[in-house]
Amino acid sequence: MDRRVWLLTGAQFAAATGAYAFTGLIARMAEDLGVSLATAGQLAAIYALTFAIAGPPIAALTARVDRRLLLTLGLGLIALLNLATALVPDFTTALALRVVTALAAALVLPAVAASMLVPAAQRGRAIAMVMAGLTLAFSFGIPLGTAIGGALGWRATFVFAGSLAAVAALAVWVGLPRLPSTDRGGAASLRMALRPDILAVLGTSLLAFAGLFCIAAYLGPIVTATTRIEGSGIGAVQVFVGLGSLLGIGLGGRLADGGGARVPVALFLVLTLALLGYSLLLTQPPAFWHVAPLSLLVFAGSASLFALAPLVQARLMRLAPEDRSVALALNGGFILAGQGVGAAYGGVVIAAAGLAWTGLAGAMLALAGAALARRAYRAVP
Repeated sequence: MDRRVWLLTGAQFAAATGAYAFTGLIARMAEDLGVSLATAGQLAAIYALTFAIAGPPIAALTARVDRRLLLTLGLGLIALLNLATALVPDFTTALALRVVTALAAALVLPAVAASMLVPAAQRGRAIAMVMAGLTLAFSFGIPLGTAIGGALGWRATFVFAGSLAAVAALAVWVGLPRLPSTDRGGAASLRMALRPDILAVLGTSLLAFAGLFCIAAYLGPIVTATTRIEGSGIGAVQVFVGLGSLLGIGLGGRLADGGGARVPVALFLVLTLALLGYSLLLTQPPAFWHVAPLSLLVFAGSASLFALAPLVQARLMRLAPEDRSVALALNGGFILAGQGVGAAYGGVVIAAAGLAWTGLAGAMLALAGAALARRAYRAVP
């Protein structure tokens, strides 16, 4: 494996850390900027929405630009915009800067560059290495940014995020060769999104994230309801999200260079069983020892989801070799949509039937994903 792929892992780590490091300090931001907590929460929502909607058109417009140049430009803009956010005088300015930062983040697609550095037979593993930057961001980068902000103020978190992006931009520019793009770009690339085979693969991504986020969005209350653990103790269970995702990324990278539907279907079935396990556990009287099976469920669900992710990206690149950047941007949008749909669906289920039914609700989506995966991954192009 080309060692330069690790530079792209770092780029993914910096971009993801900059996107969400401030979320742990949202209450302090709200107080300092003179808005309600609900209003301040829109900083994260507007970022995700902007990225999901604008990502594919931006990818189409920039598809023919050299990938090293595009990555450096995107990371450099993220650095400057995060540093600017550290100096905002009011919430409106902060909101506007989050919108522009999301537009800049749409330029940062390190998985596309990784696919250009390695032979086709190693593409899945290269994508998995890049995606490890995302899991490392959630496991270490974002908590570190939150800790810095907790000690020095929320503005320091944006300085931290901007500095990371600046270092990543410099590393990419110095460490990577020129990577002339072979993508088509333009309207032709966007029309690719209407192809049934592409939509089927994207649908599996959406259903996987929607299924897990029926639970993930409410993991704190679930931990308390099953174990009586509250407050900081919940974080001990959340650690298994990061551990599972790291294992899943490694496993998915090894499996993504193969073909066929057997592996993605099996991963969806593991996710289905894990989600059913939540409902089973929630029907039992709470007990501290439930932390063991609960942690196992968290680990298994996270591992199966993140093992599927490299398979999705590798499949999209096989189906659309001339439209890789748009395909991956679309996948990013579908992932965000899946997270939102899952959280909303879980909320409706909780309101209608109670917390114990969220696992079953998510399992139904995962089972639908398994059925779709049989079709989406059946024929190897």
